[in-house]
Amino acid sequence: MISMSLKAQSYANAFTGNLGIVQDGIGGLFSYNYFLDRHDFIDAGVLLTAANFKYVDGIKIPYNDFTLNLGYSKNVFWNYKNTFNVNIGAGGVFGYETVNKGDKELKNGAIIRSEPGFIYGAYIGIDLDYAITDQYSITLRANEYYHANSDLGEFMPFLGLGFRYYAN
Repeated sequence: MISMSLKAQSYANAFTGNLGIVQDGIGGLFSYNYFLDRHDFIDAGVLLTAANFKYVDGIKIPYNDFTLNLGYSKNVFWNYKNTFNVNIGAGGVFGYETVNKGDKELKNGAIIRSEPGFIYGAYIGIDLDYAITDQYSITLRANEYYHANSDLGEFMPFLGLGFRYYAN
């Protein structure tokens, strides 16, 4: 009697962590991917940023964004071995923004009019994925965030390199 064992990639759930840069700072994007089929997935993530807004006379105002992202990612390219994938994603953003750690006065005596508060908007991005093994891949993620009600600016780019773990 001959027995066979087959092993194939199973895409149902994945966890992704990307560390990178945002405008004038650093950020981390951590997400859960629920695959609808072999390539397309629903993406739920958290973006954390630490950056400095450049003000006059070389003064930098620290700010942080904490956002929840929910979107859909569509595969637009893959090679025949399925080791390299390109996905385009878009979705909504909801979060919180702090400015100058809540302090209203700058070092030069200027008063900040911006209040910490909730922000909302949308994002669009591209995700490059290169499989190392059946369970791990390297990702390069580039997103452009639009915050409709941010006091520091409506657009914020993110570029990050990271890993994706397929948990099946």
